[in-house]
Amino acid sequence: MKIPKIRLIATDLDGTLLRDDKTIDEKTKERLIQAQKQGIIIVIATGRHKSGIDFVTKPLQLEQHGNNYVAGINGEIIYSYKNKEYFVDQVLCDKDAQIIRRTVKRFGCEAIYFCGYDMYDQISWWLKIKKLLYSLLFRKPADYGLKGAKHNFIELHKEHTFTQDINKVVFTQTKRFFDKHLEEMRKELRDYDLLKVGPGWIELMPKGVNKASAILKIAEANGISKEEILCFGDAENDLSMMQQIPHSIAMGNAMNIVKEAAFDICDSNMEAGIAKALDKYIFQKTS
Repeated sequence: MKIPKIRLIATDLDGTLLRDDKTIDEKTKERLIQAQKQGIIIVIATGRHKSGIDFVTKPLQLEQHGNNYVAGINGEIIYSYKNKEYFVDQVLCDKDAQIIRRTVKRFGCEAIYFCGYDMYDQISWWLKIKKLLYSLLFRKPADYGLKGAKHNFIELHKEHTFTQDINKVVFTQTKRFFDKHLEEMRKELRDYDLLKVGPGWIELMPKGVNKASAILKIAEANGISKEEILCFGDAENDLSMMQQIPHSIAMGNAMNIVKEAAFDICDSNMEAGIAKALDKYIFQKTS
């Protein structure tokens, strides 16, 4: 399949650019650095905040080469490495939080409210006990590895009022729980977008704020058409890219709904899928 000359590459992180051990395979790293040297813009389109992805951006040398970006928090916050500037789209506020908190209490899942460097955890006492037991038994961090040197993981108290902007809210529970309740939760929270990132991990975003909208803003600012973009993803928070960007590629390990919407499907994140797709569509190599 022949496509126009690509001028921008956008990629998700977890399950896409990153292997299961959260590293980038050497072939993919080499291809992305090579693309930058040819003047191609790289956009990291992720549910994570820019402050938490240095382990990705430094090996890819995004600050050294050209005009690269991060579309963080599922496209809500755009950062330009060239201009050292942030652009923030629509965010959530305390009024939204009160609506969400009632729904979380009624259904019985855990909710984490992301407010910059602070993360507020809404969890019932029985779910907290269950999580602590699971954490001890399987040696998994109770904060899901979110807490770090730059971040605070704070228990949300009943009387708390949010004065900070809320970037997104994560719902976490078992796969079985979401198989049973997710569609009903989506109906109750119809004024927001609920995106399935993993079997037990749902991300709530302001309506219409997504990775595709951020990527297209970046492309417009650089005189790039959507036909000149190549993007990669694997989960529901990547679906907007698959639907709105003509040359979108789903990973071999992607959710079926993502594969069905994609222009093409490459090998999995464990098989250098991105590198092979770049060889096919940009470098005209046989991997």
